Amino acid sequence: MINLPFNQVSDEDEVEAPPPPPPPPQNPDDPKPIGDPFRVSGKVGGRKKHYDSFEFDGKQYSLEDPVMLVPEDKEQKPYVVIIKNFNGSIMVSGQWFYRPEEAEKKGGGRWKSRDSRELFYSFHRDEVHADSVMHKCVVHFVPLNKQFLKSKQHPGFIVQKVYDTLERKLWNLTDEDFEDVKQQEIAELVQKTRKRIGELLDIEPEEAPPADKE
Repeated sequence: MINLPFNQVSDEDEVEAPPPPPPPPQNPDDPKPIGDPFRVSGKVGGRKKHYDSFEFDGKQYSLEDPVMLVPEDKEQKPYVVIIKNFNGSIMVSGQWFYRPEEAEKKGGGRWKSRDSRELFYSFHRDEVHADSVMHKCVVHFVPLNKQFLKSKQHPGFIVQKVYDTLERKLWNLTDEDFEDVKQQEIAELVQKTRKRIGELLDIEPEEAPPADKE
């Protein structure tokens, strides 16, 4: 029987496994969560932490803050949303406002704006990158039977109608055809406006703008 020679490998000849790549550097300008998460969702390996507030570009944002977003098209006006969720990484969930010229009618065409500050509220939500947040803004919710706010005294956007993104029609803030949860949501937004600027003044019925539900 012939014993075949074999090569011996010393410890010095052993090839070491390459070190794992370093984690990507964190950009100091990236959005950062503030405090501890109030909720964790998802399964193991894909869990997301949800926070009440975050910081971006030296500014602090919290849930329920109305903000303006960088639009996809430079020719468009900035988007306006209410922050509803921040998952601690890069995404923000927002509840959408529509400018009259952006909202499609069911029969075709779009609405005409009565004022450059006018927005339609909606129950549509969508996610956007947190770094698209530009800054906070003010949105006043004013029922149709109340006086339209003057921009010099109360700068900011004004909402008097709700845009139904499915039916593509408008409802008044005071309509009672919404689900109870949505009705309560609108009532709270109107109440926030009252707390911010005081009691809203009534107008004569014949001076109220049309409902424009068509």
